[in-house]
Amino acid sequence: MFISPVDWDYYPYRDQELPLAIAERGYRCIYLNPVRYRGCEKAVRFARVDRGKHHPQIRIVDRGSGWRRSFIAWIHEQWLNIRAIRKHRPGAVISTDHLMSLGPCIYCRLKEIPFVFDVTDSWELVDRSTAGLVYRRIMKPLLARYAFAVTCTSHRQFLDFKKRRKANTHLISNGISPRILEQLDKQRAPETPSGEVNFVGSLRDWYDFDLLVDVFREFPGIQLHIYGWGPLLGAIQEKTAPVPNVHCHGSIEHRQIPGLLARSLFGVLPLKENELNHSTCPIKLFEYWGASKAVISAPVDEVRRVGGASLLYASGKVEFVKCIRRLMADGDLRRRLGMEGRQKIDEIHHYDHIANQFLLILNKP
Repeated sequence: MFISPVDWDYYPYRDQELPLAIAERGYRCIYLNPVRYRGCEKAVRFARVDRGKHHPQIRIVDRGSGWRRSFIAWIHEQWLNIRAIRKHRPGAVISTDHLMSLGPCIYCRLKEIPFVFDVTDSWELVDRSTAGLVYRRIMKPLLARYAFAVTCTSHRQFLDFKKRRKANTHLISNGISPRILEQLDKQRAPETPSGEVNFVGSLRDWYDFDLLVDVFREFPGIQLHIYGWGPLLGAIQEKTAPVPNVHCHGSIEHRQIPGLLARSLFGVLPLKENELNHSTCPIKLFEYWGASKAVISAPVDEVRRVGGASLLYASGKVEFVKCIRRLMADGDLRRRLGMEGRQKIDEIHHYDHIANQFLLILNKP
């Protein structure tokens, strides 16, 4: 069973890719969509922007409530998750929902059901509300203590949990969607460079879109296309409207992503250099690498750890401009960095490997 903070038909991240990879191995999976409370209609995590990824071995459970989100509703959702475990009797539970994991974790501990808390980001750095404080001060230490295992996508998260529990804490990287990778492998490399750079991702404030637009103003011969969904969509569209070579298109279907990646001259990761991004494993990097593209990224810690010398790093506009000019002038460098990135995908950042690591944890005696 999978407990997730995002709808199944949201953009495909680890929350969806891991159950799909495990289902491909013949396991029956149950995916609990978060409860849709009254007034949550505009919440980004409920946006159904990528339908059609259903698998016969996966059962999607929708849940709704006439209540508004509140402390009482939070307790009720904990109970709903426990009741789902009691009803379906799974052999194991994996949860990426920071706020909704504690009740199921303790219940699974009492019933001797393996419960894995999969930490995919430093959520307490995103939510500075009372809920984030409660997670950081109370729930996080209890999850570290009572979960059967804790899996972390970044090294900082791993070290933090390793201090709290020495046994059965694991570092398991993010990876690229196997469906994107399969389609990329079918793409024919363009005979001549396309003249475009494509960015596909969540339009949220952990990316510096102002920087990205300012950088590409300096390259009128390169068309920058930004695709995605999130709270910054309107602001980005407004900012890019007067820039002839920069375009913000909104969300697209998952099946369109491989073509955009294949046509991109190179990849860009304009991550803000803050505590959140230093401790987050970037899926966008793996998508560019899956397409064998060279990547320019802000020098945040997790990208440096994962990427090493296999990509270029830039802080601020001047360095980004220099890196783009370097890649445009040196085709051999673009190809070499792209090949090194693709090798890392094949060896590490692939859901065949990620699913195997989870199954090894769950099948431990």
